[in-house]
Amino acid sequence: MKKLLFFLTSLLLFSCHRIDDWEDMTWKTDDVENINEEKVKESITVPNKGGSYTFTCKNYKRIRMYAIHEDWKQVGDDQLFKNDQNYSDSCVSVSINKNKLKVNVAPYYGEKNREISIGISAGEIFCSFGFKQYANNNND
Repeated sequence: MKKLLFFLTSLLLFSCHRIDDWEDMTWKTDDVENINEEKVKESITVPNKGGSYTFTCKNYKRIRMYAIHEDWKQVGDDQLFKNDQNYSDSCVSVSINKNKLKVNVAPYYGEKNREISIGISAGEIFCSFGFKQYANNNND
């Protein structure tokens, strides 16, 4: 059962997909080179010193968070249930204002790679951003 749940979560987390006639989300940013659907599906590499990223959804006026995963564990359920526009913990802070997504990834010098995934939706369209920090490799 855990393997099935992991597989289904992975499918949802690393893709942008639509239901019915909703158009795929398109994004603009100055913080990541060549942002496109393929880049969103992959993890964005974050230096060990952390980083700040701002993304603007070009074709939907309002977006919201529906999930946050840190190292494949869902976090923040209670907080997201109350407020799907802001989230913060020791790894990441996320804020949404209309169609603008701001992500701040905290510094990390651990011994294992750290992966963060943020699920975004606009009505019946879903997208996910992945961020990866490599283990203590000083890629600053």
